[in-house]
Amino acid sequence: MLIELLLSALIAPAFAVADPNIQLDMQVAKEVTIEESGQQVTRWVDAQEVLPGEKLKYTVRYVNLGDEPATQVRIENPIPELSVYVTDSAAGEGTTIVFSADGGAQYSSPEQVTYEVAVFGGGKDRRLATAERFTNIRWLIEQVPPGSTGEVSFQVLVQ
Repeated sequence: MLIELLLSALIAPAFAVADPNIQLDMQVAKEVTIEESGQQVTRWVDAQEVLPGEKLKYTVRYVNLGDEPATQVRIENPIPELSVYVTDSAAGEGTTIVFSADGGAQYSSPEQVTYEVAVFGGGKDRRLATAERFTNIRWLIEQVPPGSTGEVSFQVLVQ
């Protein structure tokens, strides 16, 4: 039961912004190491059960179901609760990838992401965020031709 609750907390829906003809499908896999021909081999398998310390890979496949090119497409995904983003794991051919550390209010390149903290005396300060503080990922795609498909992905470590 705990494993099922943990898995449901780790399934974060992705959504596409800017074009209703973009359809998304998300897959979640976990990293396992198996022995194959006397060698240790790492594979990704469907994440049926998840435990703390395991690495998950979220893959979002997209397709343009429309008759016209979809332009300025944004695919957004929160970093699931009970997990932290694995540095440099976000991927997406032909995309620009930006991150947020404030629940998706502001996005920047990974080295420019900031978050706000309260300081002594009632003020606030902005600090550079490390990957562990990232809360959201956004992929920007200039154009998706009609009928075209693609995928974006990222990895997290389960806490």
